[in-house]
Amino acid sequence: MFTFKFVSNALKPALKPVLTALVILASANVLAADNIPDVVGEISGEALLAQYPAFMDEYKSYQPSDAEIKAVSALEDDTLLILFGAWCHDSEREVPRLLKTLDASGLDAPQFTLFAVDRKKSDPEGMAEKHALKYTPTFILMRNGEEIGRVVERAETSLTQDLQALAAVAE
Repeated sequence: MFTFKFVSNALKPALKPVLTALVILASANVLAADNIPDVVGEISGEALLAQYPAFMDEYKSYQPSDAEIKAVSALEDDTLLILFGAWCHDSEREVPRLLKTLDASGLDAPQFTLFAVDRKKSDPEGMAEKHALKYTPTFILMRNGEEIGRVVERAETSLTQDLQALAAVAE
């Protein structure tokens, strides 16, 4: 809880309405974000971008580098499971960037599944539990049905380059 320990008694009455207004604004922002119901379960990239403006905004503004686009070709034999939250700011940044990079590559690889979880990082199908989901988004790279690596929340270099490095290690 915030205290006015270092604020003079003369300023305390003036700060109370300001703090109240900030709390109201923050609450309104949370409510506005909740106007779009959270998706839980499998969703296509097209549906995700159409239903969630924050994802579409990031998709439109992101410009993948040539190195990111080139890295996609190394994933041709792999599949990707993307566990994310429509409510998650990291997912709003990383998932559209991956979709844009995959689209820019012009390849149909890797095959991927977008799977949304709720705010408790769970889902009725048990995908989050099956894959030991702790943080969103989590990008799980699979080969022949087996996990060969994952990128959690944010990539070190770029998402496709990090996935490419995981694929190379599994060779």
